[in-house]
Amino acid sequence: MEKIKQMMEARRTAAEILDVGESAEGRELKEAYRKAAVQYHPDRNGNTPESNKRFLLIRCAYEMLAFDKPCRHLLEEIDGKMEKPEIGNYRTDNVWGRFLWWRENFFDPENKEKNTKKSDERTSCI
Repeated sequence: MEKIKQMMEARRTAAEILDVGESAEGRELKEAYRKAAVQYHPDRNGNTPESNKRFLLIRCAYEMLAFDKPCRHLLEEIDGKMEKPEIGNYRTDNVWGRFLWWRENFFDPENKEKNTKKSDERTSCI
C-alpha cells in the first residue's frame, strides 16, 4: 500500500514540475517537457547546482509520466516536501508520528504545565 501511495505522490509531483495534468499523455507531455527543459536548462541559468537539480527533476518528471519510471531524485523531492508539525520533531505523514506529537503536546508533564498556565492566564481575563 505504501508503494502505491508513493507512486501516486510521485506522479502528482511530476505533473506539478511539468505544469501539466496528471493524465497528460503523448504530445502534450512532450511539449511541456521541452518547454520546461529550455526554460530551466543549466546553460541558460548560470549552471548553478540548483539549476542542475531543477533540470534533473524535469527529466525525472517526464520519465515518470511518460514511462512510469520513478527516479530517486524525484522520490527525494517528495520526501523533502513532507510537512512537520509546528511543535515537536515528529512527521505528520504517518499515524505514529501524529500520535507521538499528540502525546507530547497533551500528556507530557512539562507541556501539560505550560498548557495549564496558558489556560489559567486566558481565564483570568474573563
